[in-house]
Amino acid sequence: QNTTRAMLMTILAKLDGQDVTGGATWYEKAMTWAKTNGVSDGTMPEVNITREQLAVMLYRYAQYKGCDVSVGEDTNILSYTDVAQVAEYAIPAFQWAVGAGIINGTTASTLSPKGSATRGQVAAILHRYCEWIG
Repeated sequence: QNTTRAMLMTILAKLDGQDVTGGATWYEKAMTWAKTNGVSDGTMPEVNITREQLAVMLYRYAQYKGCDVSVGEDTNILSYTDVAQVAEYAIPAFQWAVGAGIINGTTASTLSPKGSATRGQVAAILHRYCEWIG
């Protein structure tokens, strides 16, 4: 199954120690938290999250937490054959996530930035992210 934007907002809010219970929707408090802290713009919460949106939300969450995301500044993602599909706004996030070892390609030569992130991929990426932040 795929992961929605609301699911990731909720996971990150809980990781930040937020109480996300209550609200008009199951994700309302998490979405408000994500928007308030610059993690997400809160749009399309019930839509499947793409791999590039996942990278961006994790990158912004790392910045919000005060983590050093400079590891990606020198990461070359040009070796991936689908790098031209990465939206311009997501390039620094993908560089950081790949450079930090948080996100791997879906194959040795593809990032699949526009592909939906499955729950399995998100679980593995979040595991690596949690190890990275120590």
